[in-house]
Amino acid sequence: MNKGLNHMKTLVTALLLALLIVPAEAKKRKGGGKAQREANKKAQMEKKKEKEERENRRDAIAEFLKRKDGNKDGSVTLDEYLADESDKQAATKTFDQYNKNRDRYLSKSEIQKMLGL
Repeated sequence: MNKGLNHMKTLVTALLLALLIVPAEAKKRKGGGKAQREANKKAQMEKKKEKEERENRRDAIAEFLKRKDGNKDGSVTLDEYLADESDKQAATKTFDQYNKNRDRYLSKSEIQKMLGL
């Protein structure tokens, strides 16, 4: 009889421990606690901010090309750049400063740098 009672005590203890451990483990797998949720939220906000910044850069470059790219080929030549500039000498200097590869065309990456993006 004593053996059966010990077995029953062991079984009850194991069940009580399982009731305590299983919910804690499930919570960990579900996404952790408050700190994990905050970290996830922060990461999502950073991704959203990066996406908005990329979209803003893309829009700024598109607007620049819309104004300056006369033949709509996706780059800006010196003549296209100077077309509506009043100070041709200063504009030429600016163009040359950002035309790093000296091909006489401003590419999208060069325009991005020119716009400070």
